[in-house]
Amino acid sequence: MTHVVLGHCCKDASCVRVCPQNCIHPAPGEAGFESAETLFIDPRSCIDCTACVEACPASAIKPEWALTLTERPYAARNAEFFEQAPAKSRPRSRRIRFEQPLGRPSDRLRIAVVGSGPAAMYTVRELLRRSTSVRITVFEQHGEIGGLLRRGVSRDHVGVRDMIRLFDVPFGDDRVTIIHNTEVGVDVSVDHLRTRFDAVVLACGASQPRRLGPTTADRGEGVYEAIDILVAENSGVSGFRPRGPLGPRSLVIGAGNVAFDVIRWMAKTRDRGAAAEAVTEVVVLSRSAPDRASFTPSAFYELLDLENTEVLIDRSGRPPGAGADAPLLRDISALPAADIWAADGPTAAAGLLRVVLSFGQEVTDLGKTEAGGVAVTTTTGRTFLADSAICATGFTTKQIDGIPVDERGVVPNRRGRVISIETGEPLDGLYVVGWAKRGASGGVGDNRSCASGTVTQLAADLHSRA
Repeated sequence: MTHVVLGHCCKDASCVRVCPQNCIHPAPGEAGFESAETLFIDPRSCIDCTACVEACPASAIKPEWALTLTERPYAARNAEFFEQAPAKSRPRSRRIRFEQPLGRPSDRLRIAVVGSGPAAMYTVRELLRRSTSVRITVFEQHGEIGGLLRRGVSRDHVGVRDMIRLFDVPFGDDRVTIIHNTEVGVDVSVDHLRTRFDAVVLACGASQPRRLGPTTADRGEGVYEAIDILVAENSGVSGFRPRGPLGPRSLVIGAGNVAFDVIRWMAKTRDRGAAAEAVTEVVVLSRSAPDRASFTPSAFYELLDLENTEVLIDRSGRPPGAGADAPLLRDISALPAADIWAADGPTAAAGLLRVVLSFGQEVTDLGKTEAGGVAVTTTTGRTFLADSAICATGFTTKQIDGIPVDERGVVPNRRGRVISIETGEPLDGLYVVGWAKRGASGGVGDNRSCASGTVTQLAADLHSRA
C-alpha cells in the first residue's frame, strides 16, 4: 500500500530529502517542479516507511488506506503522474551539493531581513545553516511574525496554517533578533539599513492588492478586497463586517485560490446578517480561459464539495477548449450551464448558494449604479450588475522608497541580487526573495528553493569581496 500526497502539498520538499526510495517527484531542480501544484509519490516504489509523513510540514501525506472519500482522487492523480511520465519514476542518484559558507567563520556578519513571512523564515534558516557567527535582524511591520501565512490563509486550510510551527526554530535562535511594529521605508529607511548591515534581504512579499486597471473606480461602499476579508476572519475578534449589504447578488473578480476562499467564507457565514442581505448568487469573473485559470485543481474540487452550494458555468463565457482532455478541464466542462441572472432572478434552490464561473472576463471598468449597487464591465462588452463586488485579482509588491519595482510588481533582480531598472547594474548589499523576487505565485514551500538561490548569490558576493 502506497502513501499519497494531498492537494494542500506545500512543495517544501522535506519529504524528498528523507525518502529512502527516491520516489517523490518532481524534486527541486527537476523539470516541472516550479509549475507543479503538488509533488507525487510513485505507488510502484513506495515502501510505506512513513518517513515522508513525519517530514511533511503541511501534514499533506497520508497512507492510501486512510484516505477519505473526497481524498481518493489524489491516489489516482499520484499514479497518473508516473504513468504519463515513466522516466520520472526511475530512481536517480542524488548529487552531493557542497554549499558555499556565508563568509569566514571569524566574520561577524550582520544581515537585515525585511519581513517575517515564509520567504523570510526560509531565508533566516538558510543563513543560519551557512554561518555560526552571523547575526540576523528581522524587521516586521506587524505585531506577529508569519506574514500572509498567519494573516491571509483561510482557517479552513489547517495543514498549511500549521506550517507556522516551522518558524519556531530559526526565529528562536539566539543569533536572530526580531523587531516588531517597524515598517521599512516608513519607520526606518532602506538606506539606513544598508549602512548598518552587510546585506539587506527583502522578504516583504507581494501584499498589496493588484489594481484592476487604470479606468476602474476607487474602492468604496460595496467594493471590497478579498485579503481584507481573510485577514479580518483570521484576527479571531469579530470577523469581517461589510459596510453595506453583500447580497443577494455578488461578484468575485478574479479566480485564484483566494477567490475560492472567499466563496467558502460566503457559504459558511451567510447567516451573519439580515436574511434579505445574504448572498444567494455569486459570479466569479475569471480573466483567463479555463485551461489557464489561476485556481488549483484542489481548490476547484473543494469548491464542488461545499455544502449547500451549487457550482455552474456561464454558458456565455469562454468555454474550455475543444478536445480538452485534462481531468480538471473535463470536470469544468461537465458543470451545468447557466444564464447569469436571468430576468426572473436567482434560480438556486432554497437555501443553496449559487456559484457561477464565467471565464474570459477581463474587467475594464468598475463603478457604482444609481441604485447603489456595483457595475462591472469586461472586455467582452458585458456589464455585470450586483449588490457588491469582491476583488481577488492577486497581489503586487508595495513600493518602498529606495527599492525599484518594475511594471509586473516585482523587484528586478538577477538570482536574487537587486538590480537598477535604469542601468541594470546590481545595487550593492540589496537582495530579494519570495513573491517580491518572482511575482505572486507559488505556495509556502516554494520559498525554500527560492531562499536557497538568493542566499547562494549572497554567499558568492561575500566571498568575492574577501
